[in-house]
Amino acid sequence: MSAGDDSAAAQGLRRRSLFALLSAAGAAGAASAALGLGGAQASPLKRDEHVLALPGLLWQGADGQLQADIELWVYENERRPGARSLFARYLGIELSQLSARERALFETRARWFLKDSERGKRLSIEMDGQGPLSLNRTDRAGRSSTQISLPSALWNRAWERAPAQPQAYSVTGRSQSQGWLWPMAAQGLSIVSDIDDTIKISQVRDTSQLLRNTFLAPFEAVPGMAAWLGQMQAAGAQAGRNVEVHYLSSSPVQLLEPLQDFLQGHGFPGGCLLLRESTSWSRLIPGAQDGERHKLAHLQRLMVRFPGRRFVLIGDSGEADPEIYAQAASRHPQQVAAILIRDVTGEAASAARYRQAMAALPAATPWYLIEDGAQGLAIAQQHGFWL
Repeated sequence: MSAGDDSAAAQGLRRRSLFALLSAAGAAGAASAALGLGGAQASPLKRDEHVLALPGLLWQGADGQLQADIELWVYENERRPGARSLFARYLGIELSQLSARERALFETRARWFLKDSERGKRLSIEMDGQGPLSLNRTDRAGRSSTQISLPSALWNRAWERAPAQPQAYSVTGRSQSQGWLWPMAAQGLSIVSDIDDTIKISQVRDTSQLLRNTFLAPFEAVPGMAAWLGQMQAAGAQAGRNVEVHYLSSSPVQLLEPLQDFLQGHGFPGGCLLLRESTSWSRLIPGAQDGERHKLAHLQRLMVRFPGRRFVLIGDSGEADPEIYAQAASRHPQQVAAILIRDVTGEAASAARYRQAMAALPAATPWYLIEDGAQGLAIAQQHGFWL
């Protein structure tokens, strides 16, 4: 979720004074919670603190050592009276005007934005009989990010399961806080897909409608996209290739659970969600450059970490996906098999924007403008990206 055109409404939301709203609501003490501040001293988890585990990858390095990315968010639930109404006001949503269904959806999705991030927390995890494995303590945004080494035998057990099935782990002392690691082979095909307006109808270019679709309406899938991604993965498996899906989005981590439900409910293939860190209200909608940096950083990390894999990059024209993907392909010309852009702006493939963006694209890297998943599938079948 991002403002593709960095509209005035989006800029206004980012500039809106959170402290002024808190003061007006008589809840100035919630300022540190909304901004993701916490204590600086290292300490263990308290009973009223919770952990959200973000999806990560499990892979073998060039030296054969098994590695894993562990990303955790530690938080307390915001209990101050009026916090939910304050958040609705911040978004420009009038709760009294919502239908019962809209109010229920808002309550479900807004709760992830009403958290007090906890700094300096010591954590460990346990996985397949290994552990406890100590992690880096949480930062001011409540995030612990650690790359850990694991016994090589765990890799073989991970691949005893069907491909695309993640490896589970749990936070020590919090068995209900479970995370998932997606095994990634050194060779194969990675399908990297954006979410908003690529596989989910979000209307990113209209900030008011984007917020409504995010908080008040059931998530709606772009026709044919789930079938396309699923058939590409299945065709690759039949051809003997390891095909993995990565969902790379500028949506904030607070939408992890709703997006996981959306993907599962609409039949999308399983895959690692790579969402944007945004544990403060002021970064709910990022500027265009924030979204670009997030996506480029993840693409760069994937392509450097897995030089033997090929990548199919799928996005839309409502954001900077064409420019981001072309830049990634120019940096890694041997790894990008194809770029497919869903048209949501009505621009022809010959438009100046595309000519400029694709000018640096390697000659061997094709790109296509598509309307929906059926067209994407037809192109993929014609050119056999999974081969």
